[in-house]
Amino acid sequence: MSHKKNWIIIMLLTLSANLLAGAYTFDTASGQSVLVDVESWSGTGSNETILVVDWNRLDNGLETVSESHAFGYRWDGSQTVADMLDVFSNDGTLAITSGYGGAFIYNIGYYDVADDEVHMHIEEGSWNLASTDNAYAQWGTWGNSEWDFNTAGIDAEYLTDGSFEGINAITWFSTLPDYADDQLDIPFVVPEPLTVISLSAGSLLALRRRQR
Repeated sequence: MSHKKNWIIIMLLTLSANLLAGAYTFDTASGQSVLVDVESWSGTGSNETILVVDWNRLDNGLETVSESHAFGYRWDGSQTVADMLDVFSNDGTLAITSGYGGAFIYNIGYYDVADDEVHMHIEEGSWNLASTDNAYAQWGTWGNSEWDFNTAGIDAEYLTDGSFEGINAITWFSTLPDYADDQLDIPFVVPEPLTVISLSAGSLLALRRRQR
């Protein structure tokens, strides 16, 4: 096999591996099965939820490569959003500050190693929270959303197996910049890894046939 063909195979396999890295098949309570780019998992148990934090480019402006990140959480029994955030905070996944006895979020910090970005809201306390078991639900606005907006403190909102928990950065006290997108963005894996794997397998098969 020529060096050129070797490099083609290596490139295809590397592409497939990169796309699959972090890709997790999440089964929602509504019966959907979706591939989500999950940064990491915390907790243990039979229940699963995925937290999506969307900074809406309000942290680094146009320099932000990816404004949203997903974090998986597993647990047993009955737990609240606050319980989940405590675990993320204690294990170093996220830097979280809260107030009012831990009922409301002040800020969420995250260091994205892959993109070398530090995510931190510029306006402390300005967040909307909601949950859904529909991976394709539109975030919308308060009172007009396919997500169920959080109407109580995070210590009173309970987690549901197979649901997404969304925390979306907004600006209560200033005007939202033109470049910001307040539609919470679940980081799905695109393109679908199966498509890339099929292409890679097809390319490898074609190379082998040429060798023969």
